[in-house]
This record gives sequence, C-alpha cells and structure tokens, in this order.
Amino acid sequence: MNGTRAVEKLGIIAGAGELPILVAKNAAAQGRKPIIIQITKTDEQRFTEIQCEVHSYGVGQIQKITQKLLDLNIKELVVIGKIEPSILLRPFQVDATALKILAQNRSQSPTSLVSAVLEHFQNAGLSILNQDHFLFDLLPEPGVLTKRKPNDAQWDDIKMGIAIARQIANLDIGQTVIIKNQIILAIEAIEGTDATIYRGGDLGGKGVVVAKAASENHDFRIDVPTVGMQTLQTLHAVKGSVLAVEARRTFVMEPEILFEQADRWKISIVAVE
Repeated sequence: MNGTRAVEKLGIIAGAGELPILVAKNAAAQGRKPIIIQITKTDEQRFTEIQCEVHSYGVGQIQKITQKLLDLNIKELVVIGKIEPSILLRPFQVDATALKILAQNRSQSPTSLVSAVLEHFQNAGLSILNQDHFLFDLLPEPGVLTKRKPNDAQWDDIKMGIAIARQIANLDIGQTVIIKNQIILAIEAIEGTDATIYRGGDLGGKGVVVAKAASENHDFRIDVPTVGMQTLQTLHAVKGSVLAVEARRTFVMEPEILFEQADRWKISIVAVE
C-alpha cells in the first residue's frame, strides 16, 4: 500500500456540442477522471485534448452503456449535449432495454422518455448529477449583461415573452418565444431555437425580442436552456434587438465573447428572475 488515493471517476453521456467538453475539462480540473460515453458521431475527435477515456455507442444501446458504466465502477453520471428530438421520429438501433423503455413511454413526451432512461440508470445504482454541476460559471446573475439596455417597450416584451416561454415549457412544447409590441410571433416546437427565431423574425421584422425560459419544475439533469454565438448570429440575421434568458437557469456559452459581439451589433442581452 503506497497510500495513493484512487482518482474518482465521472461518467459523461455526451451528445453533440461543446457542453460535454466543458464538463469533462472542469471535472478533470477538479481531480476527476472523465469517462466519456459518446452517443453521437458528430466531431468524434473533440475529446483528444482532455485526459479522459472515450467509448462510443448508439443512442439506443442503453443496456450496453449501463453495463460499461458499471464495469468501470462509475458512481456519478452527467447526461449532457444535444440530441435532436426528431430522432424519436426515425427508426434507430435499439437494444432490449431501450425497447422496453420506449414501450412503457410510447405516448409520452421526449422529456418524459429521457426521464425514464435516467430512472433506469438510477435503478442500476448510478447517481445522476444536474448538468450545471460543473458549469456554474455559465449561469448568469440577474441584470443587463451588455452595454445596450432595452427600452421600456422592449422590457414589456421581455416580461411577457418570459412568462409565455415558461408556460410553453411547462407544457413541454419548447422554451423560446419571439415577440414584438406585445404580439407573440413564434413559439418554439420541435424545430429548435434558431428556426423559431427565423420564423418570428420573418413575421415581425426589425426589433423582435427573443425570450427563452425553462419550465417551473424543470429537470436540470436532462437539460439546461442554452444560448450562444449561434443564437446571437441568428438574432442579428433577423435584425432582432433583445435576447432575454432566465438568470441562474440558462447556460450562456463563451459569455465574454458573446457580450462583446452583442455590443457591436447593438443587441441587448438580459438575464431575468
């Protein structure tokens, strides 16, 4: 016995995007060993600069994923990264465990389906951490985050937009609302935030407000609403004026770069309670 303490492992089921990379980096910086279960073929080499272990599986191979995590003695798990909801409308490779979960939840929403998968992992002895567990620095405090502040009419749109966004999130429809002059122009469904912004921008023209919010009882193990440069570029493309998100409940990616670019484009970004 040399007294060396074993490095605690962290399982990360990684969808697409930057968030799984940031979780892995921050976990490694805190002395954890990231074990990546990659379920998307997008950008497979993205973890090469991180001291971690990577295993690739299909999104429907639930039993194999579970067994691998148990074999590696994983105790805690983060499920993070983009998985297109539309995959539920297409056939994909599934194992017996995934088929059982699908059969038991066939009439449920995508969120309920993911909740059932997480319950399966928990029943196998895995503890599921919130997605923000290693990413608190991406959650903004309340306030105007850019130099440009919304005017009075835009504040009215922000308040109404956030309220409506919370309602549609409660119904598990979407998280984003496009509004102008107290008129709801577009509500997000399965198409995603960017497509919703384009649709609302086409209808409302210059000066639309984008509001994004989570449900009242949002499960932050499954998802944290996220905005970033792509969101800002889309808003700029439709000549939008304001991006409003919930404080402490939204990931703002690359915040310093994002706020600087928003200032150049004269777009307000606000975090509201």
